[in-house]
Amino acid sequence: MVLAPPRWRWAQSLRTAGRRLVNLRASPHEIALGCALGAFVSITPLLGVQTFLAVVLALMLRASVPAAVIGTFVGNPLSWPFIWVSTYVMGLQIVGLEGAFDPSAVQRNVLLLWGALLEPSPQLFDATAALLWPLLWPMLAGSVPIGLLTAAIVYYISRNVVRGWRLRIMNRTTAAAE
Repeated sequence: MVLAPPRWRWAQSLRTAGRRLVNLRASPHEIALGCALGAFVSITPLLGVQTFLAVVLALMLRASVPAAVIGTFVGNPLSWPFIWVSTYVMGLQIVGLEGAFDPSAVQRNVLLLWGALLEPSPQLFDATAALLWPLLWPMLAGSVPIGLLTAAIVYYISRNVVRGWRLRIMNRTTAAAE
């Protein structure tokens, strides 16, 4: 058995996921809304619960749940640095905080968080959460407008892709039937 190079396998799996997405038994609006909800949630700094939040929002708003899960892939290890910096900077403007960003304080906070995860104690975890809140609060505030913009773009693109794909399939079947 011959395996394709990694870039080809990645592209092939992306195409397969796209085909499955447009072939869902849902309207283009439901699929696009699901993708948009997943993209919105992926902009938040709430790693670990983004997929759960996307599914809950999709169920509440009657959007496509599989599309919402796929939409969360907007946030990925390649895009996280850009997302985090942009949400933090936007959030500083929204909440009106100074942008004092001390790298040594961040390093100390990360080490405290790591220690709280390795040796869980309520006091250490509370202290770490208190130190990280000034970083997390602006990111949460900044993720709302950036997430809404991202969701609008993803909605528009995915709705048009699903409509176009379905129209193309319909035209093929009509032409084949004639």
